[in-house]
Amino acid sequence: MSARSDRTPLSGSFFDRPVRTVAPDLLGRTLVRRTEEGPLELRITEVEAYEGESDPGSHAYRGRTARNASLSGPPGHAYVYFIHGMSRQSA
Repeated sequence: MSARSDRTPLSGSFFDRPVRTVAPDLLGRTLVRRTEEGPLELRITEVEAYEGESDPGSHAYRGRTARNASLSGPPGHAYVYFIHGMSRQSA
């Protein structure tokens, strides 16, 4: 697969589609965070797709909590969590 060169910001409607369509469309995209030191850029090389409360693998499966509240938000919000076995100090 070739890297995507389009640097146009993605709209909410890009994310307001079935998760199994959005996930592969994210591969090769670049996340950009503007900081005082300059832009921080990260290419997306891996994605996971879960289908919300109907998917036992999803953190939303057992309902909304303070931890997973962004999963219930508008399309385009990130949900970030620490991987099992990692500590906040090593992440």
